Amino acid sequence: MESICIPRRRRAGVIGALRAAWTTPTTLLGRALARAAGCGPGERVGGSAVSAYLYRLPPGRLRGLGAVALGHAIVVEPGFMLRQGPWLLAHELSHARQHDYLGPAYLLVHFTFQLLSGLVSLLRPIAGYPPQHAYNPLERALLCVPFDALIAPELPSGQTARQVLEAFGLAPL
Repeated sequence: MESICIPRRRRAGVIGALRAAWTTPTTLLGRALARAAGCGPGERVGGSAVSAYLYRLPPGRLRGLGAVALGHAIVVEPGFMLRQGPWLLAHELSHARQHDYLGPAYLLVHFTFQLLSGLVSLLRPIAGYPPQHAYNPLERALLCVPFDALIAPELPSGQTARQVLEAFGLAPL
């Protein structure tokens, strides 16, 4: 399993304003998806590492979506989030941090990696991983809470796990 890492605190000021402008296109897309799916108002989530708005899908809408982060908007199926606990939200907040770096290019980069991962998975599937995640570095390596943490037999624990959850503004273990 890829290991979790403690995310660094995000800077405010000019850097924070530039980051917000950089992620605005994908965040607006995420908010539009939430609105089109009938989600209620977004709930502010996150901590010193990143913040986002959490939108909960109404029952029966977009079944099978699970959770998706588009910019700083996270859309989730409430039942899926209950099953996965705070680690799912930490994973999605990790994606919001990826949006900070890649901005509007994130969608193209992520889609390309998902497509390639799906194709490789046809030849070499990995048990327990959806094809689009199995070989996708944006899901398994280049983020603080990789997908691996969600499917491991045991959720992360210990001091590092507590620090990760605290950085994401989630209840400590």
